[in-house]
Amino acid sequence: MKKHVSDYLNKGVKGHFNYDFVDVIVNDDNLLFIDPMLIETSEDQWSKEARLTIQSFFDSFFEAYSEKNDLRKFDLLSHAGEQNGTRLGYGRGDNGKGNTVKGLLGIFTPLEDLIQEISTMRKAEDLSLLIPDFAEDGMSDFLTNILHDLLNTFTLQQMRKYGVQSNGDVCFWSWDREHSCWIQVKKPAFYIGNQELLLVPKQVVRKNYLFSTSQYFNRIILERIREDGGYMDGDKPIPKKEVVKAKRFSGEHWQYAESVSYTKSNNDALDEYHKKLPLFYFENGNSMTDDELDELIYGYPVSKTA
Repeated sequence: MKKHVSDYLNKGVKGHFNYDFVDVIVNDDNLLFIDPMLIETSEDQWSKEARLTIQSFFDSFFEAYSEKNDLRKFDLLSHAGEQNGTRLGYGRGDNGKGNTVKGLLGIFTPLEDLIQEISTMRKAEDLSLLIPDFAEDGMSDFLTNILHDLLNTFTLQQMRKYGVQSNGDVCFWSWDREHSCWIQVKKPAFYIGNQELLLVPKQVVRKNYLFSTSQYFNRIILERIREDGGYMDGDKPIPKKEVVKAKRFSGEHWQYAESVSYTKSNNDALDEYHKKLPLFYFENGNSMTDDELDELIYGYPVSKTA
């Protein structure tokens, strides 16, 4: 039988309009992911703190790859693997080689060369654009580790609202943005089934990221090539769908290859994407609504009058 956080904190009352957190199924996976762009565009205090912490980590991360500092890379990836406290993502080891330091070092091998040619790589979302096979699940685990202390604090705050006490302590690694390093901390926590529970603010999750290599190519690179006179039929631009359809014969990963190639020659394209991405999110609804979360988590709508 599926159990939700609300069964432990609020007598089983359902409906995300009641909560500031995702009312996850605690004994199964929930196919949602922490989205770095939702953290960047949210104005609540928790998101502001999270945003500073995330950028601190990725400043160090990209610096280590830029300087080819293998020891620093190993240290940075030592506490960034799979994290199941949130119950988000695929869980149970299904994100493959991203579980280990060795696996993560392998995933990010292309970054060693990319960072030398693309000086504008500096944000978390850049990894999902320009690194193959690093998407929602890997990024969400990455962010959960970076933000573990902030997520733990949020969890304890929510528990206090409902009069629920911690039932144990937890030792974990979290990113310290003041000293730009991982630190091990011991904090009160809430365990369910011998596993720590980390509540996640509902405004920072999505079932799919809106940023992708495909979007970057279509919304930035293709537009820039057109401005320079490419992909035109006489004086009319060839429709984007036709360009994409024609290029599919170039290979399965042609958008990735062309995006990397173009960005190497035009570093400012990534900067343009950084500036426009918040607008793309705004155009597509930003955070999930309470109703959307209800449907995904419970499998049915919850009436506010229920």
